[in-house]
Amino acid sequence: MKKAIVVLALMLTSSLTFAQDTVKDTTTIEEVEPKFTAAVDVVYPYLWRGIKYNGDKVAFQPYMNYAFTDKLSVGVWATTNFSNAADAYNEFDWNIAYQISPVVSVMLSDYYWPATKKANEEDPANSRDSYFDYSEGSAQTLDFSVLFDFSEKGVPLDFQWNTIIGGNDFNYDENENPTTRAFSSYAEVGYTHSFESVGVDVRPFVGAAVINGGYYGADANGESGFTFNNVGVNVSKEIKVAKNYSIPVFVRYTNNDYGVQEFDGNGDLTKTVRNFFSCGVTFTIK
Repeated sequence: MKKAIVVLALMLTSSLTFAQDTVKDTTTIEEVEPKFTAAVDVVYPYLWRGIKYNGDKVAFQPYMNYAFTDKLSVGVWATTNFSNAADAYNEFDWNIAYQISPVVSVMLSDYYWPATKKANEEDPANSRDSYFDYSEGSAQTLDFSVLFDFSEKGVPLDFQWNTIIGGNDFNYDENENPTTRAFSSYAEVGYTHSFESVGVDVRPFVGAAVINGGYYGADANGESGFTFNNVGVNVSKEIKVAKNYSIPVFVRYTNNDYGVQEFDGNGDLTKTVRNFFSCGVTFTIK
């Protein structure tokens, strides 16, 4: 499910240090990347890989990351609406990331997204299973990602491939019984252009559920498969509010071909919403 705009940004950061050919100026203060970083995102609404979770509520998303070395780091991430409503959404994740090269990194992520008590009461299929339950129908998944950032090569292009390797992601037979693991996979490519005169970054992106056992949704007929579920553009800017503190903000347009289906009181499909706008702000904890 989910994720993270923010977790991806952590993964795409390279920390290669270039050798100096000249004598170091001892009067220069060398900046060192912090081992520990923390921040809180406030977003509305929460979109993950083109999927909207769940209702029209503001989401608060704290996260922390710790770098053991210049290559190995771990992080935790959470999102909540601070609501017990049936359409509220909560999630807690952790990840382990390793920078293979200045261009390539890999990440293992664990997603835990239990339904609220009210959502479970309305529909028992909305899982409230325990944290360590990775079975079919649970609220837990493991996601393996390979991420490419070509900015180190002078090209502001990024690409990611993500495959669900554990937890609630299965193929089903005609009787809706789980058969084999689906290995649902999502791919995305983006290109970032910086308008330096105004300090704005624009990133058009194309994302698709390449392999989809239903984890990335289904069409109006209940059929799932390949779909362009996350196509759009992200516009971001850092707003300086103090001498040493800036607040990043973003606005995003996303199109999901499966979208969100709306039904009437009789259970008949009335419309499918495929276009979404979201926005957010990041508060960094120094």
